[in-house]
Amino acid sequence: MKKEDFESLKRGMAQAKSYLEDGARDGYVVHSPVDIKAVRAKTKLSQQAFARTYGIEVAALRDWEQGRRKPDRAAQTLISIIDKAPDLVANLVSK
Repeated sequence: MKKEDFESLKRGMAQAKSYLEDGARDGYVVHSPVDIKAVRAKTKLSQQAFARTYGIEVAALRDWEQGRRKPDRAAQTLISIIDKAPDLVANLVSK
């Protein structure tokens, strides 16, 4: 391992430790996971209806909700936006 790689790992570990101990976030962003099942429940849609409405594969949605897979960053962003404006997103996706 190169010295610069080792130093980078060391910095990352120090940042992670600092975040866990006191919540410090210096120079990076921590992304909170999205509770997809809660977002869907808020819309009062079945898995099939939610997937159809927002253009998501129902199998992927099922896997996300059951914890078998995690959505990629783009899907997490979409779910976060749906949480805040479900009708607007549904309208935009349907066009």
